[in-house]
Amino acid sequence: MIIRALFTITIIAISLLGYTAYLDRNLDVIEAAKIPLTIKAVPVPDQQLAVRTTELNETPSLHWRGGIKISSPHKRFGGLSGLEVSSDGRSLLAIGDKGLWFTGRLNYDLNGNLLSLTNGLLSTMRGTKGQNLIRKKDRDSESIALADNGAVYVSFERDHRILEYSAPLATTTGAILLPREFTDIASNNRGIEALAWLGGDCLLAIPERTTTSKQEKVIEAYLWHQQSWDKLYLEPNKNYLPTGLSSTPQGDLLLLERVFSFLGGFKTSLRFFPASEIQTALSMPDYVMRGDILATFEGAQSIDNMEGISSRVGTNGETLIYLLSDDNLSFAQDTLLLMFELQKQRKPAGQSTAGCSKNKTAYSAALETKAF
Repeated sequence: MIIRALFTITIIAISLLGYTAYLDRNLDVIEAAKIPLTIKAVPVPDQQLAVRTTELNETPSLHWRGGIKISSPHKRFGGLSGLEVSSDGRSLLAIGDKGLWFTGRLNYDLNGNLLSLTNGLLSTMRGTKGQNLIRKKDRDSESIALADNGAVYVSFERDHRILEYSAPLATTTGAILLPREFTDIASNNRGIEALAWLGGDCLLAIPERTTTSKQEKVIEAYLWHQQSWDKLYLEPNKNYLPTGLSSTPQGDLLLLERVFSFLGGFKTSLRFFPASEIQTALSMPDYVMRGDILATFEGAQSIDNMEGISSRVGTNGETLIYLLSDDNLSFAQDTLLLMFELQKQRKPAGQSTAGCSKNKTAYSAALETKAF
């Protein structure tokens, strides 16, 4: 029975790869196309509130605020990875595995819970020379980060790089020189999966891999500031690997992590790193950040291959988190957008430890007004 099941899974996997390859051979350039969307509500996912792993006293609690399943008959919709949601919660910006921008308008019920997505639009990304990203190795975009000045940073796998766009859907593009460690990555699919903009004009990039440093396994994070890279360290969370990253206006970090197996499917974990721990890591070069696990998700229909994450401040001062799944353009997976609330008291301006400068107290008001 088990052998037959594994054989069936293998056949499905081969079929999906073949279908994806077919799509790769028939990509057209989309300048800006409005697409129809079908929205269905999804149930609360099964989650396990994990036992705290540190003595941090700043860990908030996680609460469900709605979720939707998004589909479209348009042949290019799907494969969404990186995610940003505007500060008012109305606008969504995402990127796709096939080098596409996706935007839409988010709608909520009378209680402020996620209800629907409308006004879907697709547009092809461009490279540093203004060319459309149509080759497979050029367009595998994975994560985005919105800077204080409105610029959007996008990380890519296969041809590992980070591009800087002057604005969402913009054609003006620049590139950031990657740290030396990325010049000889063995795997095409182990590039930068998680990006976040930090107060103080810094970009934090985390690859989908672990490494061994000082005789212990760690996740290396790279901090780009003033045209140079510094390195931070995170403790691995079992076999989970990073897939998404978000910085809250208070300066805390939210790390989305995933593990997959053919028998167990996708499992998702969400880790919380308070701004105080980030400041410790900036001041102590060998410090390994641990954070706290807010929740793990597994075995539920309303959780999938979660890769995108964004956060904003709600009307009551709470932090709202959005999680987005990548369906890999597969009929066996879904595009899900889930919203959660962190019940955590908001830090007022001037009292936050946000920012990426050592021993610096800062508050990035621009992160609260991000718009596109």
